[in-house]
Amino acid sequence: MGVKKTKTMCTTCHARCGVIVYSDEDNKIIKVEGDPDNPKSAGVICGAGMSQREIHNNTEGRILYPMKRVGERGSGEWERITWDEALDAIADNCKRIIAEYGPEAIITGQGTGRTSNHWHCRLNSSLGLEGWSLVPTHVCLMPHILPNAISLGIYSPAAGDLGNSKTMVLWGQNPAMERAFTKIMYDNQAAGANLIVIDTRYQDMSKHADLAIQPRPGTDAALALGIMREIIRNKWYDREWIDNWTYGFAELAERVEEWTPEKTAAVCEITPEEVISAARMMGTQGPVGMMIGLGPGCMHSNAIQNGRALACLQGLLGWIDVPGGVSVPLSFSVMLDDRITLWDGKDPGRPDLFTFGGEEHPLYKSFGRSNDPHATFEAMITGEPRPVKAFIAIANDPLLCYENTNLTYEAMTSPNLEFIAVKDFYFSPTAKLADIVLPSADWSERCTYDEELDGNLILAFDQAVEAPGECWDDWRFFLQWGKRMSPEDWPWENEKEMVLWRLREFYGFDVTWDEFQAVPVRSTEPGGQAGEPVFKKYEKGMLRPDGSPGFPTPSGRVEFYCATMAAFGYDPLPDYTEPAESPISQPELAKEYPLTLITGHRVYSFFHSAWTNIPSQRKLYPDPFVLVHPDDARAYGITDGEWVTISSPRGHIISKAEVTREIKKGVVAVPRPGWRDECPELGLPGYGWDKANGNILVPSVPAEPGYGATPMRSSLCKIESGRGDL
Repeated sequence: MGVKKTKTMCTTCHARCGVIVYSDEDNKIIKVEGDPDNPKSAGVICGAGMSQREIHNNTEGRILYPMKRVGERGSGEWERITWDEALDAIADNCKRIIAEYGPEAIITGQGTGRTSNHWHCRLNSSLGLEGWSLVPTHVCLMPHILPNAISLGIYSPAAGDLGNSKTMVLWGQNPAMERAFTKIMYDNQAAGANLIVIDTRYQDMSKHADLAIQPRPGTDAALALGIMREIIRNKWYDREWIDNWTYGFAELAERVEEWTPEKTAAVCEITPEEVISAARMMGTQGPVGMMIGLGPGCMHSNAIQNGRALACLQGLLGWIDVPGGVSVPLSFSVMLDDRITLWDGKDPGRPDLFTFGGEEHPLYKSFGRSNDPHATFEAMITGEPRPVKAFIAIANDPLLCYENTNLTYEAMTSPNLEFIAVKDFYFSPTAKLADIVLPSADWSERCTYDEELDGNLILAFDQAVEAPGECWDDWRFFLQWGKRMSPEDWPWENEKEMVLWRLREFYGFDVTWDEFQAVPVRSTEPGGQAGEPVFKKYEKGMLRPDGSPGFPTPSGRVEFYCATMAAFGYDPLPDYTEPAESPISQPELAKEYPLTLITGHRVYSFFHSAWTNIPSQRKLYPDPFVLVHPDDARAYGITDGEWVTISSPRGHIISKAEVTREIKKGVVAVPRPGWRDECPELGLPGYGWDKANGNILVPSVPAEPGYGATPMRSSLCKIESGRGDL
């Protein structure tokens, strides 16, 4: 029996690891292993990627064909239909709703990208929408990168070149979960570099750190302000950099003066020595590279100012676009280029552009170009300020994705919502409510490629196996749906042509598909030759549209004092405000709910809420669990391994208590998966959308004032022994 060996890429998460898939003549996957030649992952692969064998080979429960609901909504009664019938039904409903209510009555939902986000925006333009519609960018990508964009002019998460740093900073990041360059960091540390880990949880990388700090959730801005004070007072900065490339240094110095180590420590619930040590390492032992996760600057009611403080700290240190410092990739801007999105340079903040929640959160309207989830779900229920009649989701399960899940469920089951279509791998809770369900091809089953944003590389990957049934790549779905709505926007015959057009349009690669696949690694630098990256692009006029030296900010400099922030009602300088729901800001509420809740930390075998039905992944974490500090366990009568109920003003869930010093005292941590799906092979139940889903506990209001970020990592809860009524 012949065995085929295919080099491809796992897109289960954002690490995008290179893998080798071995398959047989029956189109079954025999083995999955890491690709040692991949420049990103260097042979590393996690258990989630290796379980692709089960996902592809065992199709029990997987959506394999387009299906139409024939019973009552949620009854589970389906009829198989063709792709043409499904696409026609979606297009016809869209056209009908647009004619009667306008395009804003259609909501498209996109989950984590899996290489498809760019075409989602184009599809929305074909519908008459001008943005992302409904995606969780209010707590994910955009508040992660927006403070960098405003302060530094860098539209990227500003991942650092940590392999060449003298001080490596992981702020709310745990690359040991998924990233191959963890080994590079260890080697760099062994050669003398420092490792600082800042995280409320004492996580994998903390035990390797030279300095591990566990701040109170939502106080990251305070810690950054305190570190900046020490750097400025001790003159641990480059005066030439400050004078030539920054704006507002004097004002910043005055702002941070009050943030003494003692005050910072009191707010963050750490020690003054930790503040001083962090500042000394960052200020005197550069270059400094940082990886900043979603928790510090995204998932709090003070998210934007948290992110601003972290961006200003990077700007103060000055290690921007240099080896070992903060990377400045150029390819990131391609994703939202007008040639793909069809936004045509339109100002997203203009008054005639309607977004649900845009008036309440103007920064989100202007930069996020998305609907606020709370306002969208309210409109689904009430029809105000405008009706919502259709929801079409791609790799998106809002019942496990968005905060205040009871509101989301009310919206998804509202009689005002006339049409729901879902494209996914399995029947998620949202898919079970749909009128049309569409099957998705996973990464081993489709042709794809990757743009390595930090390394300016394009990586080609091939299809390993044929997709089962009639599972389609998301790009193919967007293409065929788009052709039915606005054919002139979608001139390509297939998804391969879409990729080749993109490569030609943005990088000058005029190649056939076979020619593209024949070169595994290409550079996005001019000429397309893999080589040394270009550093200090701000000196060379490579960052500003007019070609002049500087950063793409109004002043052309790194902006500590930022007029853009002031224009949206913020303090123009980085500042700290207490989370909206904390023991300090809500002392009366804290009497009943005394613990701080963080939700969403990652566990090894799952990505978001997916794959709890896959035996090799579920075996590692069979039951939902919550992290509880030993002191809190004693105070509330909790024992390790027992079922407990976690409650907030929004509702309650159940989990098994894991009593551990991994979590900070006064804080409980509910991981991301929600354990929604049953795993029959292991005899393990599923907990649906409402039994173990941490988002049940999280408020949708109050939210971050300008952007609408919600406190997924800083709200209040209580914990009690027993399962309650669940």
